[in-house]
Order: sequence, then C-alpha cells, then structure tokens
Amino acid sequence: MQFRRSGQRDDRRRRVLNDTLSGMAATAGCWTRGRSGLTSGERLPPRKSENYGDAAFMDEQPRLTDLVPTRLTTFALLLLAGLAVVAGLEILYAWMPRLAPMTTDGRVAAFDLDGEGSLAVWFSSMTLAAAGLVAILVFTVRRYKTDDYQGYYRVWLWAAMCWFLLSLDETASLHEGFKEMMACVTGTRLLGDGSIWWVMAYGFLLGAVGTRLVFDMRHCWPSTAAMIAVAACYAVAVVTQLGWILPETGAKGVMLEEGAEMVGNLMLLLAMGLHARHVILDARGLLPVRAKRPKEESQDEAAAVKAWARDRGVTVHPPHGVPRPTGTLAGTSRPTTMASALVGATEPAPAASAPASQPAATPVRRKLTKAERKALRKRLLGERLERERDQRRR
Repeated sequence: MQFRRSGQRDDRRRRVLNDTLSGMAATAGCWTRGRSGLTSGERLPPRKSENYGDAAFMDEQPRLTDLVPTRLTTFALLLLAGLAVVAGLEILYAWMPRLAPMTTDGRVAAFDLDGEGSLAVWFSSMTLAAAGLVAILVFTVRRYKTDDYQGYYRVWLWAAMCWFLLSLDETASLHEGFKEMMACVTGTRLLGDGSIWWVMAYGFLLGAVGTRLVFDMRHCWPSTAAMIAVAACYAVAVVTQLGWILPETGAKGVMLEEGAEMVGNLMLLLAMGLHARHVILDARGLLPVRAKRPKEESQDEAAAVKAWARDRGVTVHPPHGVPRPTGTLAGTSRPTTMASALVGATEPAPAASAPASQPAATPVRRKLTKAERKALRKRLLGERLERERDQRRR
C-alpha cells in the first residue's frame, strides 16, 4: 500500500530544507524566515559589534603558548636584564647610608633590602608570581603527554602553588609569623632567633616538590641546570640568614642574603620558562629525535622476538646458564643462524645431511651482533607484511 504524495509539494519541501541547512552551515546565527511573516530563503545579516565590527581580529590574537620565547638567546638576554636589576638594587642599598642624612628617619625604605615594601621585595614577589604562572602554562601542555600513565604532570600544579606561596611570603612575611608561632608552641627557638623552624618547614615542602620537579625536567638539561642553581642560591641565602657565614657583618651579610635570594628567584623563573619552551617544542614535534640507549634497543629487540615467536607458535625460553660458544656449530662448518640462536631447539638440523659419525648439532646461544639484529628485524618485518598480505587476499 502506498501513501498519497504530491511530487511538486515534496520538491518544494526539499528545496526549503536544503536552503535552511546551507544557510545554517554558511553563517552562524543566520536563519530563514518561515510562517512567522518572513519570506523563505531570506536571511538576516550576522550580528556585529558597534565598536569592533565582526571581531575577525580575535582569531589572530596570540595564544598563551605564543608568549613563551623559542630562542635561547632571548632567555639569555632576559637573564642578563634580571641580573642587571639585582645588581642595581644592591648598589642602591650600598649607597643608602650616603642618602640617610637627607631623610627624617635615616633610611630610604625603597632601597632597604632587609625592609618590607622595598623594591627588592617587589622584584622577588613579581618574579615568583611569574614563575607560578609559567608553571601553570607548563601544566596545561604537559598533561597531554601520551606516555604519562601515572599522572606525573600534576607536580606542576604543586609547583605553581609553592611559587605563589613564596610570592605571598615575600610581601606578607609569613615565615616570620610561622617562626614566632612555633617558638610560642614549643617554648624554644632552636639555634638563635628560631629561624630554623621555617627553614625546616620550607625545606621539607620545597625539597619534596623540587626533587620530583627535577626528575620530570631531566630531559631538558638547561632547565635542570637552572633548578640546581636555584637550590644553590637558596642554600646560600639560608645559611647567611642563620648566621653560619658572614656572622655579624651588617650590610654585607644582608646584601649576600638578599642578593642570593633574588638571583635564586630569577633562576627559578628562568627554569620554568626554559621547560615551558621544551614542552611546547616537544608538543609541536620540533625537538630532535632522541637516540635510543643500548638498553632500550635490547628491550625493543626482545619485544620483536616475542611477537615473532607468538605469531609462529614458538616458545622462547630464557637462558639457563649454558656456556655460550662463539663461531660455528660444534662438529660442523655451518654457521649459527639467528633463529636457532634465539629460539633454541625449535629449528632442528636436518638429520639426512649430517654424517652418522657426527653428533647432532645443538643450537648455540650467544649474543647477536649488530648486523644480525638488523637482519632479524628486517626478516620479522617482512614476515609480518607477508602474513598481512595473505590475510587481505583471503
């Protein structure tokens, strides 16, 4: 039984539907006018801003990853600029006693390295905050790495939180409050003024995060070297704060402590930037291919042998402490084949060709040469391609 249908009416409906779909695909927000009083096929123009037009320039705006320099010379220039700022702050602090008579309190707060609200505090706080932002940028790219099955990329969030905490500490002196709290709770200050309390807390937190961070950064040696320099600078600042070096030297001790701290913060920002460059280039496939180590090559060869044996239904046994003779098979002039060396007794020698007086040839287990490994890989690849062609033919 067939339903009634009008050919002319169906064609009209089909044309209207095609016009609607093409209009939706061509311009977002454009629609056809139907029974609501507007003629079919007529489209409204796209909505535009009165001040910016169609905002096509928004598609050309740089992304966050575009803000990371890709040239090492740019990082070198930024490092030199930061070191120049640190040197300038040190010089201003050294000149501060000459400017003291011109002030009412005998000091210039903006140049005092050991005071709060100075230029040095602002520089350190901004540097640490920038390091935290770059760490978050590394996290946004690093979490898409395909071989990170354990989720090690989350350490970059912990690193960002640590750098933000240090930035807050620079302006609010949280370590001083923590020192007084621990001295009040325990009733002892431990080694002088009690600074060892915040040193232990910060050392445990930053040591745990920094060690895991260095392990994740090991493939980029510039950022790893920068992180080692950060640890060295912070160590110098801590031992100076505790009075273990340059004790009671006044301005010289303050300049060494604050200078090492500012350089450490600058090197931290450099390490984050260098590793951000590394992960961005790695994600884009612009890094050179890393040569495999002999251990990795042996693992790949073992996997290839297992796959070959599994396809052919052969069991490959591990070595059992049998001595490994070199050269040809015992009692014969036939050289050892790669298959017999790997599989063992899976390929017995033909008994008809061997004389009766000679013993049966036993497979020789020895380490394959580089040429033999290469030939084996080609052979396995050829056999696999041949099996795939046979399967497709079937």
